[in-house]
Amino acid sequence: MKKLTASTLIISCFACSLPPLADEALAVQDWQQRRLLNPSAEVRAREESGQVFIYDGLAETQVDQAVDTQFGRLENMMFVRVRHPEPDGEISTDDDCD
Repeated sequence: MKKLTASTLIISCFACSLPPLADEALAVQDWQQRRLLNPSAEVRAREESGQVFIYDGLAETQVDQAVDTQFGRLENMMFVRVRHPEPDGEISTDDDCD
């Protein structure tokens, strides 16, 4: 396993503490989903060199799909603030950054 630099960890924790705005959140989710399920050659090369990407605010179904279809890449993924649907229709979010 590759060592993470202190700056990478600090940036990651800072990013987790910032809630995205509604329109920005949708754009980020679309971008993250494309990266998650259809990675470019550059993304794959970075993962093969040990880079870990932190996916933020994805729906539980998106994470499940990644686990089912991208199994060989899971060691290079981290999921925070996953959104879970509740029986009453509400969405709960894991707050993994506390």
